[in-house]
Amino acid sequence: MREGLDKLEDRSKQFAIDCIPLCAELEQRRGLRTTAFQLADASGSVAANHRAMRRARSDREFAAKLQIVCEEIDESVMWLEVADATCKPLKPQIAPLLSEALELRAIFSRSRSTFRNRNS
Repeated sequence: MREGLDKLEDRSKQFAIDCIPLCAELEQRRGLRTTAFQLADASGSVAANHRAMRRARSDREFAAKLQIVCEEIDESVMWLEVADATCKPLKPQIAPLLSEALELRAIFSRSRSTFRNRNS
């Protein structure tokens, strides 16, 4: 189980890293500076809070961090969708990030449901 969690931690960190070049590109485009900032913030928060979640000292702390991870990956999806809809030249760069964000959102949502079911 630990190996799977390590891979997920690496995957969430890599997602944040992979968003950085896109954010740099978006920042250069008129009207997309806020999108770039918000995406950079949300994607980084996914990785940071997932890491903190794994080091939680209690079930309550774990649940709280997992909830933040779920919210931040959902926000990342939204900002990627905004970028995809408004910046046609970057679609090839956005598509794989959006796909990864959707997969991570599904994984973290399932994790939250599993945790709730086990602890209710």
